[in-house]
Amino acid sequence: MTTKQIKEIIGYRFDTISKRNEVFTVRRGFFYTHGKTSEDMIVTLKSVLPSAKIIDFGENFVSFSGRKSLANQSHWWIKFTI
Repeated sequence: MTTKQIKEIIGYRFDTISKRNEVFTVRRGFFYTHGKTSEDMIVTLKSVLPSAKIIDFGENFVSFSGRKSLANQSHWWIKFTI
């Protein structure tokens, strides 16, 4: 599958998607967690893409800076294959 096909499936649920060596990475940024965790993002991903095999997941928490890309700001991330 391509990143475009995955983006059509997951829609607005994640902010970015990328692919490297058949491994997809989705990210969702946050300013406040509101009690959410990266495990909640796995539930969201599996609800729309049940065939996803989770390789790794986590949270990147850094001080806010509006000039950085999402990958360099606070976000949850999931690496998976289809």
